[in-house]
Amino acid sequence: MTATDDFADLAPNQFLKAVVSGSIYPYTEHQVPKRREGLRILHAPVPRLAGIQQEILARLETLPAGFEPHPAAFAYRRGRSVVDCAAVHLRAHTVIRLDIADFFGSIRERHIHAALKDAWMRPTEHEYQVGLVKGDNGRRKIGLRRVGRTLDTYITARLATVSPPEPNQTWPNRGTGRRLACLEATGQEFSVRRPGPVYRHTREGFLPQGAPTSGYLSNIVMRDVDQVVAHQAESLGLRYTRYSDDMYFSSRGLVRHDDVDRLVAGVKEALKLLGMKLNAKKTYVARPGARRSVLGILVDGPAPRLTREYKRRITKHVRGAASFGIEQHRRHQKFKDLSKLDAYVTGLLSFAHMVEPGWARKQLTDWKRLRKIPIEHQEPVSVQHGLDLSWGDEVELSQADLAKASIDDLVRGAQRYRSSSDYKQMLEFVGQFKRYAPFNAMVVHIQKPGARYVLSSSEWESTYRRVLIPGAKPLLIFQPRGPYMLVYDVGDTEALPGALPLPKGITDPVSVSSRASEKEVAGVWRHTEMNLALLGIRLTLVDQAASSCGRAYRSKSSRSVERPGSRPADRPEKYQTLFEIEVNRNLPLLDRYATLAHELGHLFCGHLGPGPEGAWASRLSPRTTAIHARNEVEAESIAYMVLKRLDSDVQMGDYITSHLGPDQQVPDTVALNLTFRAAGLIIEMGKRRIPAAKLRKPKK
Repeated sequence: MTATDDFADLAPNQFLKAVVSGSIYPYTEHQVPKRREGLRILHAPVPRLAGIQQEILARLETLPAGFEPHPAAFAYRRGRSVVDCAAVHLRAHTVIRLDIADFFGSIRERHIHAALKDAWMRPTEHEYQVGLVKGDNGRRKIGLRRVGRTLDTYITARLATVSPPEPNQTWPNRGTGRRLACLEATGQEFSVRRPGPVYRHTREGFLPQGAPTSGYLSNIVMRDVDQVVAHQAESLGLRYTRYSDDMYFSSRGLVRHDDVDRLVAGVKEALKLLGMKLNAKKTYVARPGARRSVLGILVDGPAPRLTREYKRRITKHVRGAASFGIEQHRRHQKFKDLSKLDAYVTGLLSFAHMVEPGWARKQLTDWKRLRKIPIEHQEPVSVQHGLDLSWGDEVELSQADLAKASIDDLVRGAQRYRSSSDYKQMLEFVGQFKRYAPFNAMVVHIQKPGARYVLSSSEWESTYRRVLIPGAKPLLIFQPRGPYMLVYDVGDTEALPGALPLPKGITDPVSVSSRASEKEVAGVWRHTEMNLALLGIRLTLVDQAASSCGRAYRSKSSRSVERPGSRPADRPEKYQTLFEIEVNRNLPLLDRYATLAHELGHLFCGHLGPGPEGAWASRLSPRTTAIHARNEVEAESIAYMVLKRLDSDVQMGDYITSHLGPDQQVPDTVALNLTFRAAGLIIEMGKRRIPAAKLRKPKK
């Protein structure tokens, strides 16, 4: 809903009267997507009303002592910042975060009236005048002629709240409250008399997100709640701050679980004073081992620190612009123009400077230097099918060209691995190159087959005191929370004075050989079996002859498959059974795991159809000799890479080569990208319990 104009046809007093009576709607609604899901509705007042609200805010900020916001409130106050709020919780052993649901929408006119009725200085009288008053410069302007204390707070509440008219599908009716007065026109001004009949055709308003008065008024309304919560926190040995709807508590020692429960119950009881509730989904308790942060700032040490993720958001742009040129980086990040990119990065750095000024100053210096680099406006060179990405003498790719290349282009660059010997060599490398996921190991091998160990330039210097040699060639890999990052092989670095000798695992990682123990394989099997339920997979061990391994097929069962809860008291998670995997229980444990990995490879490559909620796409095709060969090569390649991470001595049998053609070529239809991604997922499933939200939601 949008306010079509600034109500220019209304005289100042007419406009003010119309706002208070609710006969006009002087707000524009904006729908902003929330970070996770849903929409946030902002109500922006028209300029005329915004000016009046600014005058009200100036008056609120001069309230006498005893009526200002509680000291625990840090938002919407001059001289206080998020860093000040976080600093209260430094050296935190435990951090507890509680979130108030629908914070601004829960604060209504009655709450504002009750919070302000004792704050005005003049005694109560029978009439309150609203109209034109003389300003400091002698000019007439809209103002509040304070005469009656109760009526003054009522007018303030009406001018500072919003109540969208009916019919309005974007915001619910917040309820109708009794009115204390009625409006009566008196020439150029209007008066409010009390007591009087209930206003008709008006609804009780609530604080709009977007009005200049809303933040400070919320602090005034929350004063009593803050006082109760602060007292309770102190009794439990906790520090308390509130930043808008985020309530933070911290301790420097262990906080027992029953104390956390008492705290949450007490906060819920205090919020009932205003009819508010906690958002249970956003309740968070962080202890040692978890990230203890307040408003995105780490507070587990003696000084505030930026999170690693926030620093990556900045260094992604600084390093990207340095490596590929600022214009190419701007295109890759899909910013409309350089001014938009610059504003975004500068905004990130402004916050970083508040938290870690030294680190942010260096990044800002680098960014300013990069902005002065002359920009060459040229179209990027596309990476063609079958192009060798090893930076040989015949083909030289610029860094900008490489950054523009997509994942599929890199995979298509591996055509030389279609021969059985080269394909086996790549699988050997990927299986034993354990630092990175199989897909990134493949990408490294495509670009530089002789690579031994790769790290970013900063990691080489900080961890091993090594710097890049002149002419060092970067290798591109893909990172989970960003498009790409540049790494360098150990052969492209040299040691600084005082550097220690590199361990053998770095100088020659693929030479490490250690057979996996029975205990290690059992642990991987246990984790994998536990995570199968997430994908609707039921695993059954069957008694079969030694020549039989296992099979996978779509389930016809209507039963659910269960996964135990993360804690003994938790209920098991239930999912619809979509696939069945049978494995011969008479096989040795390592062979059973190899069979399971092979059958999972069939599923994750889409050979049996799509996965739940788009976990993988369907590649189900009519069964032919070529399709069967493709499927078996993909599934066995996955199993081989997975086992290679457990036992580097494992040997590749003739199973794959038996499905190759007479020319011993790997089928062109083999999807290398899917193969390596599937191997990475199976390896991850064998390491830990995967959160349900990462792949799909439990069945209700």
